[in-house]
Amino acid sequence: MVDDKKIAMTPAVEISYLKPEEQALLVETMESEQATPSLSQAQRMKKMSQKGELNEDTMLSVMSEQKKPEVERIVFTSDTLRKYFPRSYTPKKMEETIINLLEGWMKKRQRSQEW
Repeated sequence: MVDDKKIAMTPAVEISYLKPEEQALLVETMESEQATPSLSQAQRMKKMSQKGELNEDTMLSVMSEQKKPEVERIVFTSDTLRKYFPRSYTPKKMEETIINLLEGWMKKRQRSQEW
């Protein structure tokens, strides 16, 4: 499943500690829930398995939890930004400048909407 990009590597490592029958049950649960376990979910199932508490009900309970949405990221390469900044600017200084410019732009837009 990792090779087919159906599950991330770190949760897969945790799942590898489950007993073969628990892994088979997890595959069924993943199919029925149309979800793959997060790292946190996989770690909790591993602990439950070690304590002898992992069964169909506890697995379904863990797998049906609402996951936090992934944080969207916007990434700029330094090549894209470098032409706008002096050579002496560090990435942190570039980020601070961009945020300050965006704050100024937002305030300007808010003022123009008030008129």
